[in-house]
Amino acid sequence: MRELGSFYNVISPQISFFVLGSILGLLGCAGETAHDEALAAKRAVEFAETVFVQNDIEKGYRLLSDGTRRHVPIEKFKETVTRMHPKGYPTSVTAREFEPMPGGEKAIYIFLTGDGSGDRFDYKLTLEGSLATDYRVTNLEPGTSSHLLMGHRKTPLKK
Repeated sequence: MRELGSFYNVISPQISFFVLGSILGLLGCAGETAHDEALAAKRAVEFAETVFVQNDIEKGYRLLSDGTRRHVPIEKFKETVTRMHPKGYPTSVTAREFEPMPGGEKAIYIFLTGDGSGDRFDYKLTLEGSLATDYRVTNLEPGTSSHLLMGHRKTPLKK
């Protein structure tokens, strides 16, 4: 009988840990981030109009998330924007699609297109935030309008 008692003493902490982990995992799933894609798209367009259309780097830099500004100096930000536009800048931008980050992350991708300068521009902006906290840009990169990349998860924005 003593052996059975020691077996439970060994197994019991493991079972307790497993049960606790399972409960925390279920609670984590219940905490999916509620996104407002229209608000995220609005913030992405405000940023893109400021940075890409008006070419107001300093104002655009202030629109970045606090964490991004802590890690990216304004000179690097300006260099990135310039490198994204070797032939010119758009005269207008439009948000076309969105994609929440997988796993319920507190971030969303907004895909934009820009027109002008005789070219079409595609952008992918990453915005951190949620319906409850509003959105700020954390990353910008040339995007693609091709549905070959991530197209199966992109959702067109409602007009």
